[in-house]
Amino acid sequence: MQSQPLISIVINNYNYGRFLRRAVDSALHQSHPRIEVVVVDDGSTDDSPEIIASYGDRCTAVFGENRGQGAAYNAGFRACHGDIILFLDSDDILYREAAATLARAWRPDTAKAQFPLDVIDACGRPLGHRMPNLPFADGAVLPLLLSYGYYPSPPGSGNAFSRRALERILPLDEETWRVGSDGIVIGLAPLYGEVVSIREPLGAYRHHDSNHSEASGTSLAKIRRDLANEINREQAIRAHAAALGRPIASQAMSLRIPGHCKGRLLSLRLDPAGHPFPADRAAVLALAGIVACWRFPHHTLAKRVAASFAFAVLPFLPRGWLQRNLEAMIVARRRGPVLRRLLPELLEPEPVLARVAKPAAGPPIRAGVRSRGSS
Repeated sequence: MQSQPLISIVINNYNYGRFLRRAVDSALHQSHPRIEVVVVDDGSTDDSPEIIASYGDRCTAVFGENRGQGAAYNAGFRACHGDIILFLDSDDILYREAAATLARAWRPDTAKAQFPLDVIDACGRPLGHRMPNLPFADGAVLPLLLSYGYYPSPPGSGNAFSRRALERILPLDEETWRVGSDGIVIGLAPLYGEVVSIREPLGAYRHHDSNHSEASGTSLAKIRRDLANEINREQAIRAHAAALGRPIASQAMSLRIPGHCKGRLLSLRLDPAGHPFPADRAAVLALAGIVACWRFPHHTLAKRVAASFAFAVLPFLPRGWLQRNLEAMIVARRRGPVLRRLLPELLEPEPVLARVAKPAAGPPIRAGVRSRGSS
């Protein structure tokens, strides 16, 4: 790779015209001297096509039918030529020195470089925290990946990949990865080289009412979408690792992650009939969650104790209470008021709810709702 590598910034967009110009401008105004900007529009019906066309030959435009984020990643990669590729969601932005910082940090064996993102609201105002909410792992992340199918990483816009690694990962299956495409590419990258962590934020991640962030609320559909993506990602990691001669012996990597256990348990409690894992039992998931929170390497002692208590009581909390407080079950910053009224509410009788027998088999694990820059 040259000392001044060509860096491709691939912006994937679906109906985010209100944010798109900020994203494209942030990509075009990088201080790094060799930048290529590709904008993939996934069948937008708003003013996005007109905004993209207004840039003329300053960026490469790729227009297509609405086929989802996986299709947008595939199309963007086919259209770009960079040694380093960054997939920027069209509601996020990069800071001016992002590409230059990546170029300086890059090494010949790098498969991925990652950096934190400042969190901003729909108007671009800082919200005072960063993504990810866990510190980056020190040293190699491959042992974490092979144990958990996971390692601390920012959302999609906080990652850049080598062309060599992406040639092994892409194209994605466009039906399986209509949403959550960033997660599978992030997950597979450590199998094909080193992951470099940059500690300073190089961009901003936008929370607003129509992306998959806290601002747009929490729902059972979102929880199940994440569960499907996590299981599909685990299966892909196993397949790629086996092809590379690194077969993963451990079973159910996802159940080693406390958040996955919690999502499975909430899905089962809230809607047993629609739960996509028919063999699940609440007590077994609660026990798996308790074990996971004590083994998971990124939790403090206080968090382990609190999470253990939560898993112990989740199988017994009234379903109506869980439905009313689902947001707090998922979003940590919203738990304070809920915890203060937990005990009084538990003393109230649970309303009578119709219960449906668990089916013999669940639906296929497929993601099916819109997320961030694509649908």
